[in-house]
Amino acid sequence: MSRENSPSRKTTSIMIFYLLVYLIVYGSTFVINSYLKTSHVLLYLTTTIGTILAGMFLVALLILKLNNEKLTPSVFGIRRYNLGSSFLLAAALSMPISLLWLIGMKIVGIDTLLVAAKPSWVTFPISLGILIFAVLFWVLVGTVAFAFWQAFPYELMHGISPKFAILLIAILWSGLYNTPLLTEKLDPADILFFGFLFTWVYHKTRNSVGIVIAYLLNENPLWWVIAAIFGTNIRIAFVIFLIFRALICAISLILIFERLYR
Repeated sequence: MSRENSPSRKTTSIMIFYLLVYLIVYGSTFVINSYLKTSHVLLYLTTTIGTILAGMFLVALLILKLNNEKLTPSVFGIRRYNLGSSFLLAAALSMPISLLWLIGMKIVGIDTLLVAAKPSWVTFPISLGILIFAVLFWVLVGTVAFAFWQAFPYELMHGISPKFAILLIAILWSGLYNTPLLTEKLDPADILFFGFLFTWVYHKTRNSVGIVIAYLLNENPLWWVIAAIFGTNIRIAFVIFLIFRALICAISLILIFERLYR
């Protein structure tokens, strides 16, 4: 094995990658929080995710250059191959999320769930522009979280023990998602499902596109915005969408079991 492809060199590259990612994510978030008025919420969100996405791309270019690798969509897990399998597996594994919300609706009521799901930056009435912004925003969040923070480092660690790669990525990923060092929002469910299990799904399928789609299926604040388009019928719309999402996850689980025992 050549020195430039040795496991130690790859591990070092990953640590450099995550160090730069942490600096960009927390540095840009802190600066934007400090100098951008919080009243311009949409501008704040756009600037933050845009800065982070641009920074991630530059960091990826640097790491690829250091490892004499080429920039291709596949280094971010963007492939047609296994797209369906990626989505089905991620959706099946995340079925407990929708089930817990359905159970929660019976225990605490739909109004409490709507309060928990509502994005802090959204107010009634919801315009078509806000809906489009919300969809695009969470697509970009999913792309950063799973294509850049999971798929890219996994591809760079190809050839290293998968168990080590999955564990390392899940641990380092958990410190980035929702910037817990600034927001103090460290959700164990996010770490388990989106951090660990979704990294495992990528290990099995090598496709991040299906994972991002499954993430959007489970992102309750996004579905709050979609349901809010229906105005006073938001409660009914949110429940219908929640049941629909749970059914998709359940069907995905059934299809996965059929493949295993075919």
